[in-house]
Amino acid sequence: MSTTTRPVKSPARANKRGEVYKEIPKHRILRETLRHFIEFREVVQGYGSAGDGADGRKGVLEHTYWAEDSKGKLKKVDVSISFWDLQIGLAELAPRKREAIWLNVIEDKKQKDVAKIMKITTVSVGQYVEAGMIQLAKRYFAEDSDE
Repeated sequence: MSTTTRPVKSPARANKRGEVYKEIPKHRILRETLRHFIEFREVVQGYGSAGDGADGRKGVLEHTYWAEDSKGKLKKVDVSISFWDLQIGLAELAPRKREAIWLNVIEDKKQKDVAKIMKITTVSVGQYVEAGMIQLAKRYFAEDSDE
């Protein structure tokens, strides 16, 4: 059985040698990035009104994840994401989706604990998180809206 691979689209990118990676769904990339949201928020707020990040770009989050190339070898792929876009996207989510994402992904609470707080089932927590992450990915990666 062969696996289908394709180049990773912007903002994720294949390396300079043009190696092809298995596509990682954009909502999964965002989910991993959101796990560091509070840390990123503190860094961005520390820039002040005139300060910039180390590379001169205010509020841009750099995230690296691993993907397999066509030979099954793991490679690093870098993604740049605007903190402000993520914050606006979170604010635009339905309240229950936002709450589930905040508690389960950003605060890293277990689904059973989130379910108790929200007075819903663990399955519903997972559904809210997944739907919210897909919605954010469609908003953020509009050019890749195939998810």
